[in-house]
Amino acid sequence: MRLSPDVVRRSLAGLPAEESPWISMLQTNARPAAVAIPIRFTRDPVVIAILRSAELREHASQVAFPGGKREPSDVDLYATALREMDEEVGLAGEGITHLGELTPTPTYNGRYLIHPYVVAVGEGLAPVACSGEIAQVLELPLGAYLRGEAPRYGVMLNWRGAEILMPHFRLDACVLYGASAVIFHDLVERIAAGIGATLPPPILEREMPWGNREPV
Repeated sequence: MRLSPDVVRRSLAGLPAEESPWISMLQTNARPAAVAIPIRFTRDPVVIAILRSAELREHASQVAFPGGKREPSDVDLYATALREMDEEVGLAGEGITHLGELTPTPTYNGRYLIHPYVVAVGEGLAPVACSGEIAQVLELPLGAYLRGEAPRYGVMLNWRGAEILMPHFRLDACVLYGASAVIFHDLVERIAAGIGATLPPPILEREMPWGNREPV
């Protein structure tokens, strides 16, 4: 099946329908945040992500999605995601179409609850790094993951007596991990279920490939 905005919209219909298994990580004073998950429906669809600069004091050299904290001028969290996507990778305007939402996911430190919004990027739009905080704009091969050609990885963690998968994705020279990886894993699983695709299970590893970094 050719992946299209309508196919993704149908796959995400009715979501989010359940809480994240990590929801108990949230601190009582946790703040809401939002990210955009931009999909370019090229011949082989890709998801736009960013590699943060190595010079940042926080989250240096981490792969993430465009997003951030809600500002007083944002009418809602979807507006937050759109604003941040425009500020970080220059994607905005009539070429952006809302397709649905994914399960809100807490950061590992419990300080934020991230609300992911999936959007389609029109053919006339191309992402570009618009901030000094971004080292590179990345393309995650969504089509290859849905066909099972790109492997998924994970580490099994014991969280409050339950075994939970902490997924991660090995890219060319970096690793997508933490809350962003949980969100992307959710996207791949939801679309695969929507199109009736059977995915190979994640390849389990014994150690977290991000070392002693906090998997935010």
